[in-house]
Amino acid sequence: MGDALVRTQRLDDDTAVIEVRGPLEADTVGGLRAVLLDAIATWRPKTLLVDLRNVPFMDSIGVGTLVAGSNAAREVGGTLKLRSPSPFVHRLLEITGLTEFFGLPPMPDTDPKGVSLGDRP
Repeated sequence: MGDALVRTQRLDDDTAVIEVRGPLEADTVGGLRAVLLDAIATWRPKTLLVDLRNVPFMDSIGVGTLVAGSNAAREVGGTLKLRSPSPFVHRLLEITGLTEFFGLPPMPDTDPKGVSLGDRP
């Protein structure tokens, strides 16, 4: 199936951004894992932001990759933070108890269109 599309950007000496597009699952997460670990080892940013607004689906392999990236960032004195997770991804992180781990606020009860997120598949 291929990897998720991943784009990196170094904002300054202390911050880097990794933007992910597409689902993060067993068949697609390899590219993200490689980019995360390479960015951490090469740039050693204090803050590594992973933008997940364009990730419609993530499974446990995707979650594990983000946790591994966070652990790798901590090993070099940095922090991995998630930015703008899609509603599905945010809910998954809430269910797994990882929203605080990644510095995310609680998910609102409704989306901007007023649809209860609890009613979504």
